[in-house]
Parts: sequence; structure tokens; C-alpha cells
Amino acid sequence: MSLEELKKLDVTLSMQGTTDAILAEIGKVVDGKSAADKEALAIIYQKLIEVDEAFDRPLDSPETFVRLRDAAISAGNADLEKYCQAQVNMIEANDLHFKGYTWLYFGNCVKATEYLGKAAEIAPDHPLAQLDHDKAKKRLDKAMDELAKAENLIDKKGNADAWLKKANALVTMGKTEEALPAFDKAISLDPENDGALAKKGAALQGLGKHSEAVKMFQAALEIKPTSQIGKKGMNLSEFFADNPDFKL
Repeated sequence: MSLEELKKLDVTLSMQGTTDAILAEIGKVVDGKSAADKEALAIIYQKLIEVDEAFDRPLDSPETFVRLRDAAISAGNADLEKYCQAQVNMIEANDLHFKGYTWLYFGNCVKATEYLGKAAEIAPDHPLAQLDHDKAKKRLDKAMDELAKAENLIDKKGNADAWLKKANALVTMGKTEEALPAFDKAISLDPENDGALAKKGAALQGLGKHSEAVKMFQAALEIKPTSQIGKKGMNLSEFFADNPDFKL
């Protein structure tokens, strides 16, 4: 496809076709200094904006945007430079948000606020990072009070719900190993407590004990097939199995 054809391309016809065409043109850019490179970069920028408006997704990898950003700097194209940097930031923020939100699912709000805070700092316009950071921070701020209430309930009633509240508070504070005996106590008092089983599974996932976690999720889903914690836990287990090198 020629540069003129790319300029006239209707991006809504094919997301993949448009992506391939833009990437091919990026590959032709030498260093951004020549008149031809500058013209190409201007058209590439135009098509990138059109793609964002049509599909609402980053075009490609951060490496591509870093390369394009450096060419834009050489070409003196400040708008394209700013756009590319924003894309790099958003891609990094998306990765941090995924990790932070996963820690939030595990229950560990110490880790969650760390990752979500970084995501919100890198990309202030991220649609969820600040929202989820505030949610995790609110839970963390309440954790000490929740733990005290749970201990009081244990002294008064000693039922499964009290022990589960204690376990949840400890996990929220990042004390997951310490929470496991409390989960076990809740389950021993109420073996059909799908919430305790699923929450323990999520806590075990956070510790990297995936095979043990799966057993908890399966047990929870046997009791309550609609358990959202159990379903998400099983999905995450599949993700971790398919991506053994992924690190939280």
C-alpha cells in the first residue's frame, strides 16, 4: 500500500488490515529527519487517531510506539511525540492495573494499592486505575477496625462468620500466611461455607499456591455454581497455567 492509499484508507473497514498498513508504513520510516519521513509520520499520526476513534484500543506494542516517538522527536512532530508517549504510558498502566486488580481480587490491598497507585500516576486518564486504587485504599484503611471487630465476634460467638471476617481483614493487610489458619477455622465450623472456601482459594493464589487454590475453588463451585470468586479464580488459574513466566 502506498502512502497516498494509506492516507485515504477507511480504517473502519478492517482493524487488522489498517493495523498492518500502519505498521508497514512505520517500518519504512528511517529516522524522521527527511521530508519523506516527516510526511509519512504526519499521515501515520492521522491514521492512529482514526484507529483510536474507531476501535478504542492501542494499536500495537510499546516498542512500536517508542520507535515512532523517537522518529517524531527527530521530525519535530510534537503532537505525534506526545501521542506516542501517552500510548506507551497507557500500555504500561494497563499492565500495572491488571496486576493491581488481581491483587485486589486476592484480597491483598497492600499490593493492590501499590500497583494501582503506580498505574494512576503513570496514566492519570486511565479509566479505572484511580477508581480501583481508591477502593483498595478504603478497604486497607478499614482493615484494622475490621480485624478488631472480628476478634470481638470470635470472643463472643466464635462462629464461622467471625473467623472469616478475621481472615479477610488479615489478607487485606497483606498478612495472608497469618490468615490461613483463620480460614481453616471458618471452614471447619461451616464446611458448606462457599465464601470461606473461595476466599481461601483466592488467598492461596496470592501466595502462588495454585494447585491448592484450585481445590478450594472447585469445592466452592460444587456448593455454589454461581460463585463469582470461584469462577474468577478458576479463570485466573488457567491464565497462570498458560503464562508460567508471568510475574505479579
